[in-house]
Amino acid sequence: MQENQTTANTQEKKEMAARIWLSYYNRVLYEKGIITEQQRNRMEVTINSWKLPAHML
Repeated sequence: MQENQTTANTQEKKEMAARIWLSYYNRVLYEKGIITEQQRNRMEVTINSWKLPAHML
């Protein structure tokens, strides 16, 4: 039981770290004028619902 919880916590941490980086790059692209506000907002929704692929765990 403890091992399953540890694995779940590790997965959550990896997903959170990935979302933070994706959000950072999304913001940088917007600030540099590479993407529009609408594109930034759509990508933010996508990033927030993103899950780490199983093969990356």
